[in-house]
Amino acid sequence: MTDADPSRPRPGAQHRRAPALRRPGGTAPSAAAAADHERDAGVASPPATGREDLPPTPPAKTVRDPFLDNARGILITLVVVGHTLECFDGKSGFLGGAIHTWIYSFHMAAFVAISGFLSRSYRNEPRQVRRLLTAMLAPFLIFQMLHEVGKMLLLGQEFHLQFVSTAWTLWFLLALLMWRLITPVLRVLRYPLVFAVAVAVIAPLDPDLDSTFTLGRFFEMLPFFVLGLVTTPAMLQKLKTLPHRVWVGGGVLLAALVFSFATHEMYSVSRFFLRGSYADGPYEIWLAIIMQILVLAAGMVGTVALLLATPLGQTIWTALGARSLTIYLLHPLVLLPIRYMDEPFAWVEAWWAPLPLIVIGLAITAVLSRGIVATATRWVTDPPIGNLLVKDEVAPQGGRRTAA
Repeated sequence: MTDADPSRPRPGAQHRRAPALRRPGGTAPSAAAAADHERDAGVASPPATGREDLPPTPPAKTVRDPFLDNARGILITLVVVGHTLECFDGKSGFLGGAIHTWIYSFHMAAFVAISGFLSRSYRNEPRQVRRLLTAMLAPFLIFQMLHEVGKMLLLGQEFHLQFVSTAWTLWFLLALLMWRLITPVLRVLRYPLVFAVAVAVIAPLDPDLDSTFTLGRFFEMLPFFVLGLVTTPAMLQKLKTLPHRVWVGGGVLLAALVFSFATHEMYSVSRFFLRGSYADGPYEIWLAIIMQILVLAAGMVGTVALLLATPLGQTIWTALGARSLTIYLLHPLVLLPIRYMDEPFAWVEAWWAPLPLIVIGLAITAVLSRGIVATATRWVTDPPIGNLLVKDEVAPQGGRRTAA
């Protein structure tokens, strides 16, 4: 009988037995979901290994959960449609104004909340900082210059290299970068959501708060990011299994649209931008504070309703969500010529104009979501420069880990 015979125990085997290793594919559903969320956030956990004399078990292949991709796909479509209405001046009429106000009442709030949920594992580790530089900071700098070049060519202005005032849609990248960096601080607070709401309500009291370094939105949209940050996978799972969830979520969104039709002419849609001081608005301070709280509440309710109405499985929205950053960065360049046009098209003044503009927005989203577009533009939307800027992580034993 040899030592390999399983029926014969070796002396001292109980002291040298390696810990049981999980077989590939045996990962628990919750662990798979956590790994998927970390991957979406640009975070990857190092593989666990057994004893040094045993080969590591190959990591289990996780399947990307389409739910959050579906939500982001719906939201990025609303982003493009909203900007299309804005550029063609299709929001000035009753129909366009109601739709535009409805979109802005919740779509960026939901986008920021999902980003917060996907940032739960962020701890400012080198591999995570590397992803921040390649997926957020570098694209921000590149597209900031492209926007300035566009203004120079379309408006005949001199080229101004500026990064203090963000160009049009690029505020989101800079704000998300800063939210990610303070995530470790937010996670140790006792009541982070209460803290974030207090910041969002108090910060606009400063009359100098504006879009410089997108600080207005950084402070005032912080509650949405923290809402996602404090949401656990278990809480999200309960949301996904709620009875009649699609009907409930769809009903709330439809009610919000009806409410927008009835009230959007009473106030400016800019109330939902959350980027400036109370002193910039037409209201007294006490009324502006109440409006701010109502806007934050509307964004949170709309976020939950959107998630309730989001499909769980693979849909047409899944690919859009997986490439949402590419669509977000590229669609303003497509719309720039219309945005800076001196005289808009005459037909956009018709009451029905928002309907074809919505179709145009859907078409732009569909084209920019194609794989060939993502591949061709990856060098500007996700430039591979992280390893050049961030040093490799040093292992505890004194060795060096390979760049993630």
